[in-house]
Amino acid sequence: MAIFSQLDSQTEVDFRVYNDEKPNRTIPYTLPDEVEEKLLKLMNELTLETASIDIILGKDGVYYFLEANPVGQFGMTSVPCNYKLEQKIAEYLAYGKN
Repeated sequence: MAIFSQLDSQTEVDFRVYNDEKPNRTIPYTLPDEVEEKLLKLMNELTLETASIDIILGKDGVYYFLEANPVGQFGMTSVPCNYKLEQKIAEYLAYGKN
């Protein structure tokens, strides 16, 4: 998910300083293959099977890795983007489907 927080002085440094009057725009987002491959390599190196990963896209067009949180939550991404991650996890656990 992409969060557009930079144009609001209240959220430009940290989107979690919510602006309830004018919430940040969020949209589904697909990372470039090269970035995704690097993240998968990192996850393998760290022996992590799951994590919430935070990245920013700089004004220079470069993706900057911030953190991989192995106990991160996904509801704030799944619901607004209609990803239905909880359903996909349940199906994987129950039936082994991806």
